[in-house]
Amino acid sequence: MPLKIELKPHESIIIGESLITNDGERTRFYIEGNVPILREKFILREKDANTPSRRVYFIVQQMYLSGGTPELQKLYLEYVRDLQNAAHSLIPYIAPVNESIIHQDYYGAIKACAKLLEKEDELFGESLKM
Repeated sequence: MPLKIELKPHESIIIGESLITNDGERTRFYIEGNVPILREKFILREKDANTPSRRVYFIVQQMYLSGGTPELQKLYLEYVRDLQNAAHSLIPYIAPVNESIIHQDYYGAIKACAKLLEKEDELFGESLKM
């Protein structure tokens, strides 16, 4: 069964390795196949990965889009270590991300990271709204 996607005017979506941006009218289309898909509200651009939690989120996003290469896994571990050192209170929010990564459920890891960013925002202010 195909996935139905509706995009608002000027909304973006990543399908596979392509960023697609809608023009000025609402659009509906259907996707068949098994490719990574990220709606705009879950996309974090590299330039916005400017806190420890955001760096973790960005790497998890890249893992989801690429299938989790060893290089990205190494960076993920490095960023998680930095995050744990920067904010011990966020460690309980990292565990579900780690669990998803271990099971190669990168989309689940993105959703868990969204909760991590919400907590970062609550504790420290100005974080990505998901």
